This record gives sequence, structure tokens and C-alpha cells, in this order.
Amino acid sequence: MHGEKSETYSNNIAHIKILCAKIKDGQRIVKTQSYSDLQTFFHTQTFTTEELLNIFSETHMHFLNGLRDKSDLVREKSCDFICDFIINICPKNDFYLSYVFPVLVERVGSPELIEECEEIRLKMVNFLKCIIEKYFEHEQLKPFYQDCITILCETLKDRSASIQIASCEVVILLSKALPKSFHLQAESLLKPTLKCFTHRNSKVRVKAVEATGKIIMHSTFRGVDEAIGPMAERLFDQVPLVRETVARVASCWLLKHRDRYSYFQKMIPLLITGLNDEVESTRLLVANLWNKVGDKFLKENEEDLKDQLNFLNEIPKNYPKHVDRPNLGCRVLVQRNISKLTQAISNELSSWQEDVRVRCAQLLCTLVLHAEESITMHLQAILPSMYGAARDDDKRVVDNIIQTGKYISTFVKYDCWGPLILPLLEDGPHFGHIKLLAALIEGSPLEDFDTYCEPLSVVLAEDFICCSRNKNYQLALTDCQETMWQKIKALGVEEEVEIIDKLKNCSLKSEEEKLCIIECNMFKIATSLIALKHIENDDRINVQLYHDLFSQRKMMFLSVKLLNHINRSPQLWTLANDDFCIFLSLLENTFYGIGPNLAIINEILINALNIEADVEMRLKIFFILATRFGAPDFLKSSEQNDEFNSMSIESFFERLINDVFVPSLVWHAGNKAQTIRTMAVTCLTFALTPINDKKVFHSGPMLLQLVTKLLPLLLSLLEDAAQKSRQMAVECIIVVKKLCVSLSIWNLEMFLQIYPEIFKRLDDPTETVRISAFHGIKQLFYYLPKEFLEPNFQAQRELIIDTLMTHLDSHEEKDQKLALDVLMIASAMNISEMRNKIEIHRPLLRNKCDCDKLLNRLNELEEHEDLYESVFSKV
Repeated sequence: MHGEKSETYSNNIAHIKILCAKIKDGQRIVKTQSYSDLQTFFHTQTFTTEELLNIFSETHMHFLNGLRDKSDLVREKSCDFICDFIINICPKNDFYLSYVFPVLVERVGSPELIEECEEIRLKMVNFLKCIIEKYFEHEQLKPFYQDCITILCETLKDRSASIQIASCEVVILLSKALPKSFHLQAESLLKPTLKCFTHRNSKVRVKAVEATGKIIMHSTFRGVDEAIGPMAERLFDQVPLVRETVARVASCWLLKHRDRYSYFQKMIPLLITGLNDEVESTRLLVANLWNKVGDKFLKENEEDLKDQLNFLNEIPKNYPKHVDRPNLGCRVLVQRNISKLTQAISNELSSWQEDVRVRCAQLLCTLVLHAEESITMHLQAILPSMYGAARDDDKRVVDNIIQTGKYISTFVKYDCWGPLILPLLEDGPHFGHIKLLAALIEGSPLEDFDTYCEPLSVVLAEDFICCSRNKNYQLALTDCQETMWQKIKALGVEEEVEIIDKLKNCSLKSEEEKLCIIECNMFKIATSLIALKHIENDDRINVQLYHDLFSQRKMMFLSVKLLNHINRSPQLWTLANDDFCIFLSLLENTFYGIGPNLAIINEILINALNIEADVEMRLKIFFILATRFGAPDFLKSSEQNDEFNSMSIESFFERLINDVFVPSLVWHAGNKAQTIRTMAVTCLTFALTPINDKKVFHSGPMLLQLVTKLLPLLLSLLEDAAQKSRQMAVECIIVVKKLCVSLSIWNLEMFLQIYPEIFKRLDDPTETVRISAFHGIKQLFYYLPKEFLEPNFQAQRELIIDTLMTHLDSHEEKDQKLALDVLMIASAMNISEMRNKIEIHRPLLRNKCDCDKLLNRLNELEEHEDLYESVFSKV
């Protein structure tokens, strides 16, 4: 029996040597076939451990030399055979490894590229992986640990993604197979592994992060410092799996790293950044991992935290809604490291990389939510960076900074954050300060807001703060104001009528004075925003801002203080002046605020419309005044507030005419002066025109005094170079005539002074002026002074008729029609004179049809005396 076995073994050895000889000297096809035959042979035969050792001792040179063959196919077959032989056939014995590892190091572990075939390099790395798996936690693997490190240091730098992935897997496996020895050379693998972090293949990055996690678990402080930066960069990876892997690795470090207490400030951001990940599954995973870290920290420090566990386990009163409070371990972990974290985040908030700024803003928000009141002592460090980040172009950064501001004021009293931001506001803020202030106000508890609302409103209402034309600044200030107003409403202010009554009676108590000051400041801010708004902010900043904050009745009284405030040298205003813009806004938008403030408005207008003031500014005011005076409810709004007025509407216009319109209508040379005259007479026309049968003047003597000054100036305007001035002068004269008639001061002297000048305008080169002149003459014949019908004025009456008859035969059909309308009225002056004139002119005129109409009109007047009387009684 023993002899048969010996003979069989001898035959097997002989057969193996024959195949090895073919490997040594044969051609490529023969060599590859020999390796296949050897593999088949070893699987079909059974050998003892001792026999395998003998076979390997005698033939290993032939097996391993195949890995150096020139042919890729031969080297591949050789690698497959050796891997199968060592892993599947041979028992565990470092004898085999002592021959295999030198060849592996030679082929894939040297700095030079020896093995050129990528597929074979991958097979060799997988062969190494199989060896480690077979000798897992086995002492026989230890002597070859350095060879493994040497090989991995090179294969991790391979160009092939598959080889890098396989190498990272081998690193992970090796850390588990030799945990007690891995720390000796672990750091030498760190740099090659970190280089894989930037590979374009996401699978490589995932495996590299996992491998780094294992390496750091066995490294010193140098390894941690070196790995944190590249790991943090992977938080911005576009692939969710990479970010998720970073979180898993970071949680492992926080739970198991032997020196984790020394590196909490570096490891915590790697994990909790994932709480704001774009992918929900990642957020949920990170939240779960973070809770585990907090629970373990709490368990390890239970003795130190027992007071907080027993007495501070209730959620704070003003804790943000819809936010789950982190567990105590997580909160304490952050609170103990917040000083180091905030400084780093403050630096990175100004990074040139957009994604870095976004992640840092998110991280800061999360840290503040964990730190709660512990953030107080670090506000001075983080607020400056938050001011800058609030101005970021990326909306995501701004949103997170705003949310952070809300959290800060929720946990920190105004006494702490107020003194830090108010000096900056007083020194001249940018919109980042204002935007963050709005967030701080919004997050502040209502009971705290009541204590600082007044001083804050006073600061915000300062001219250098509320008067800005910057687009973003205005939007930030609008947010701030609206937030403050919502808080004020939430405090439950008194009924508006009661407040107004106390304002009238000047019987304010301290709290009421406080509310009055706040509302006045809010009104000033709103008015400044509307007056100076950027053109792109029109959808957000408009008159609706008034309606949202104040009632019309309250605006009447709030505007008083603001008008007094801007009454600073109005004669020096220009179009760009802030006070001028605010004044115009009040005139345009706070319509019901004009009534109770006539005295101060009158004073401002007299100074601003001084003839020495800026021309463009005067034109703008005249235009706005014309719009206001022509509004249907202008007089009504003033009359409704007579009880509050220090000046009647009549006195208002008397001073305005004497001190503004009269000087503005005086002729001066130049185009600017001409434009001023046009706008002034237009504005005067609107001012004097009755609205809904309500007149501006009720005193005849006062009006007569004003007409005496105005009439010569208006008549001189009929000769003005500007056709618009001539047209508006005619219309204004007729308005003055109607007012005089209504107050019974219309007389012959005025008529004789006016009508010749208007008749001259019938020959005006401009059609609109001629039309206005015809309408004006027609109005002059209503309420004609009776003295003008006496015989001594016959010559003037005949001149009027002759002039109109001439225009009745005009080449312009429109002029003919207008002249006929006037003659129909004028014919009532003296029927016989009119008939004689028609008979004289009819043969000479082409327009005989209209002459016949006039004769018919005269016949009607003779037959009906009541019709004759009605002509001169119509207004």
C-alpha cells in the first residue's frame, strides 16, 4: 500500500516537472496550456501537506517565473494559477508566502512601473487581498506586513480606478486582519489614500474615504490633522454616497477613536454638516448617527451632567417651533467645543468658493441650535462674519445666516447682542447689518422686544440709516421695519382712536409716549423708503407699505413730526436731496396727512418755491401740487380736519399766491424761467378751480386783493413765448372770473381789462390757444356787467361783433364754429346793433349760412324776453 502511494507520488512529481519544463522552454501557447494543465492536475489529485511543501520547493521557481514572462497572457495565466494554488490548494503556511511576496513586491510594489498590464496588476492586488483573507488574524501574516504596506503604497497611486478600489479594500481588510500591527505603518498609507479623494470615479472616492477612516483609527495626531482637510472637502462632493460615507466615517471616529476627546472640534463638523444634506436619506442617517454619538458622550460623562439630566430636561419656553431639540449629549458636546468651531466657520464664511460658504452657513445655523445660550460669549467673534455673509450673492447662504440670527436672538437676550450691533448701526451700516438685525428682531421673544423697541426704532430712523438709495439696503430695511411692526402689533397696542385723542390733548403717559415715538419713527422709515426707493424695488416698496402699517387717520398726525424734521433750508433743496424726496412723497402719498399740516406745508412750499431755489426742484413741486390740487377729495380732506388745523385752507392759498405764485409769474429771461411760468400758471389754475362746487375762497375782499396782484401777471402771460403758458393763462383768467362772480366782486373794470387781451389770442398761431380764447370769451359774456350794455360802450360792443364776424368767415371750420357759438351769446348784448352788423357783413362774407343762423337767433331773443334774460345769468 505504501509502495503504491510512493509510486503515485513519484509519477505526479514527474508529470508536474514535465509541465514545468514546458513552462520554462515552451512557446506562449504551450506555456499557457501548461498552467491550465497544472491547475487542472492539482484539483484532480490529492496531496498531503508535506507533499505540497515538497512540490512547491521543487517547482516554485517555474511557477513564479511565469509572472516575469514577456507575454501578458502567460503572466495572467501564471497569476491565476499561483493564486489558486496558494489560496485553494495549499494549507496555511508562511513558507509559501515567503516566496510569493517578493515577486508581488517586485511586480507591483516598486516605484517604477514593472507590470505594465493593468488587468494583471488588478489580479495581483486581488491575490494580495485573498492572501490576507486566508491568513486573517493569523500570526503567519505578520512577517509580511511591511511587504503589504509597500505594495499598497504603490497600487493606491495606480492610474486604474479598479486597482485603486481594490487597494482601498485591501487597506480596510489589512486593518482588520492585523489590528495590533496596523498602527506601525498606517500613516504611510495615508497620503496615497488621500490622493484618491480627487479621482473622478465616485466609487474610488467612496472606498478611499472608508480606507482613510480605518487608517486614522490606527494613526497618531499627525494623521488626524492631515486627513481632516481632505475629508471636509468631500462634504461638497456631488455624489450623495460619498457625503454619506464621510458621515459614517466621522461618526465612527467620534464613537471609537481612542483620542477622540482631543479632536472633537475637528471631527464634529464632518458629521453634523450632513444634517443639512440635500438628500433626505442622508439627513436621516446623519441624525441617527449624531444621536448615537451624543448618547455615548452622555453615558461617558453621566456623572458630570447629572444636574442637567435631572433639572434642565424641559424644552425652553421660546424654543423654535417645528425644530427637534438635539439630545443633551449632542448639545453639551457642541457647547464644549463651540469656541474652536466658531472661529473656523467665521473664517470660511468669506471663502471664495460658493459651496464652502453655503456649507459653513448651514453648519453655523446647526451649531447655534445646539449651543443655545452658550453662543453668547462667542457672538463678538461670529457676528462680523455674519454681517458679511448676509450680503452674499447666494440666496442659500443668506437664508441660513438669517435663520442663524433668529436662533441667536431666541437663546440670547437683547442685552447681549444689542450692544454689539447698535454701535455698528450708528457708525454707518451696510445692508448686511440691517438684514441680520431684522432676523435678530424676528427671533427675539416678545417680552424682550418690548424693552428695546423704542431705542432701536430711534436708531433706525436716523437720516443716515433710513435714507439710502441702495437696492438691497432698502429691501433689508423694509424687512426690519415690517418685522418690528409685527412685533408691535403682537404686543397689543391701544385702540387707534384713543391714541389719537391723547395726541390731540397732549396728555400722554410714559407708555403712550413710547408708542408714539415708535410709530413716528416707523412712519419716517416707511416714508424714506417710499421716497427714495430703487426702481427695481417698486413691487415691494410702494404706497401699500403705508396701508399695511398705518391707517389714514393716524398718518395725519404722524406726518407732523416728519414735516417739521425735513423743514431744514428748503430753499437749498435739489432733486437729489433726501428731504425734498421725502416731502414730495408726503404730498403724493399721505393724502389725508395734508389737511392737519397746512401751516408747516405752507412754510416749506414758500421756501422751496423761492425764485432763487433750484429750477428743476421747483418744477417738480409745481407738478405734484397741480396733481394734488386737482384731486377730487383735496378740499374735503382739509375740511374734515379743521379742528386740528392751525391754518384754514383759505389762508393757506392766500399765502401761497402772494409768496409763491405771484413771484413765479413775473417775467424773467431764459428758457428755465419760461418753463417755471408755465408750470406756475398751470398749478394756479388747478388750485383756484372749484372741486365739486367747493371753493377755495369764501371772502370777497381777500380774493379781490389777490386778483389785483394776479390779473396783470396773467394778462402779461397771454403774450408769453410758450404756447402752453398762453393757453393756461386764458384758462386761469376764466377761473378767476368765475370765482369773482361767485363772491360778487366781478365788475366792469375787470371785464374791460381782460377781454381785449383775450381777443388778441383769437389770432394766435397755435390752434389750442385760439380754442381756449374762444371758450374764454364765451365765458366772459356770462354775467356780463350791466354797465357794459350802456350806450357809451357801443363802440366797444361793435368792435367785439366786428372781430367775431371776421372770425366767422375764417378758413378754419373749427374757428367758424367757435365764433358762431360766441356770437350766439354776444348777440344778446344789443339785438338791434347785432342785426345791423350782420346785415352789413353778410354781403361781404362767404359764410352766409351762419349769418342766417344768427338772424334766427335774434328773432328768438326778440320773441322770448325770458330767454334774453337767461343768457346773462348763466355761470
